[in-house]
Amino acid sequence: MNEHKQLAIKALSQMKGDNADRARLAFRNKTPEQMQGQYGMSGKTCAQILAEHEEYEAKIDAAIAWVESQN
Repeated sequence: MNEHKQLAIKALSQMKGDNADRARLAFRNKTPEQMQGQYGMSGKTCAQILAEHEEYEAKIDAAIAWVESQN
């Protein structure tokens, strides 16, 4: 793997962050009903927050996979 590809993968990995992991950890003991409740002053439910973070994580994973597939 060339150094430009490695740099791109590293940058994408850093962009990914750990928000999805932190949301999973924060909400792990919530019931389905509690997941539908608003989280703090965010204006969003726990389920919405988790879904947004997981969607972002999936997009970054897809971008990493695309970079890795390039010759």
